[in-house]
Amino acid sequence: MKKFIYAISAFAVIFAVGCSKDEGENPAPEYDIVVNMEKPSFGDDTRAARTSWEDGDVVYVVFNEDAKDSKYLALTYNAGSWTSKWEGTTAEAVAAKGSGTLKAGYMNVPLNNTNYISGVGLMFYANAVNYDGVCVMLCNDGTYTVSGNTISLDITMKPFCAQVTVNGLDIEDNWVLRSGGLIDMGGFGLSDSSVSPNAQHLEGDLHGFANVDGVSFYGMSSSNDTRNIKFTLTNGETTYTRTFNSKKLTNGMAIIMDGPDSGKWTEVVEE
Repeated sequence: MKKFIYAISAFAVIFAVGCSKDEGENPAPEYDIVVNMEKPSFGDDTRAARTSWEDGDVVYVVFNEDAKDSKYLALTYNAGSWTSKWEGTTAEAVAAKGSGTLKAGYMNVPLNNTNYISGVGLMFYANAVNYDGVCVMLCNDGTYTVSGNTISLDITMKPFCAQVTVNGLDIEDNWVLRSGGLIDMGGFGLSDSSVSPNAQHLEGDLHGFANVDGVSFYGMSSSNDTRNIKFTLTNGETTYTRTFNSKKLTNGMAIIMDGPDSGKWTEVVEE
């Protein structure tokens, strides 16, 4: 039986992160970074979507107009805390600004590379074959303050993806999902004025990844409207379709449905 689960909760994680001290006769001051960051969940009553930070998750932060100079901070979660790595800038340089705004982005796959594009911002590209299972979360209105040798970051993430899980599928069959309104993701952009998900293919193929009970697919929803949603599921040999009437599929939602063995899908027969 299908379930529609809305993103209605978030949790805060507050940790102190130490920054390394440069060696020398006049070493730069050592700064602590306090991270107050919320990650939205896709619903607490489903195993289909992650509801907490996991080891290896990386959040990329751009301060004020640093995106133009490809300067950012990478925060990596590990064993209950965050570690920091500065790229193109330093904690001392950011602290000198006193306070300001920030943009932040997260994707659930490793970073491939970055590139600044005028008018768009600093692009963070996903390292994923066919953009398999890429989900993006962004923060457009973060802030930071400096007090002594402490830099405090206040970040609230917003999901720019929906998750569809089909139970009973074998990941070895290389399942692909096509759905009206879901777009595969290739990364995101951060600028001094905005954040933007990097959509790849409108109505593109969403390549599945293994989950607890079957196969899951990530895609960015292009509409918040109630509509008829048609899913096409194929492994290259057999194709099925299933349509839901007058439903919503928005970013931040997780949908769980039974697979073709349930009899709720229609097999497409080639003539």
